[in-house]
Amino acid sequence: MGAPTFELYKLLVEEVREARKARRDLANVFTTLNLAGVGALGFLAGPDNGQSPALLIWAVVALILCCVVWRSSNAYYTVMLGSKYQIIYEIEKDLGIDALQREWRQLPRHGFLRYFSLERAMPVLFGVGYLVFVAYQVSWNEAATLFQGALRPLLAMINR
Repeated sequence: MGAPTFELYKLLVEEVREARKARRDLANVFTTLNLAGVGALGFLAGPDNGQSPALLIWAVVALILCCVVWRSSNAYYTVMLGSKYQIIYEIEKDLGIDALQREWRQLPRHGFLRYFSLERAMPVLFGVGYLVFVAYQVSWNEAATLFQGALRPLLAMINR
């Protein structure tokens, strides 16, 4: 093909680079946010703080929702980058080169490492950590009472 196709190829490769950088930056933001959340939970659970269990539970709920958004963002970037790579591969066929396809074929795709990456694991690990934390800090009776108290206004709004 001609120069416009190669220029498009270069542009798409640059877009992939930028999207991967944006995903790393987003992971850094979520990691920082969660580490700040861990610090806040440690402060709230401190022996001299005297905070109510409700505050701990709501903080944990907020942090778990943060992890859900983090994981959803990771999934979005994975789909978006996959689409970009497919377009690049089509252009590589037209150009008669397959540099990125060869690189992809050389990457290992077997065993446990295929499904595990820190990027995928971190939101899940933080979320599980928050659940373990709240289970250790708050009794089931306190949690059930708080949950029922939170549901009453919601049910009243629904029944109107």
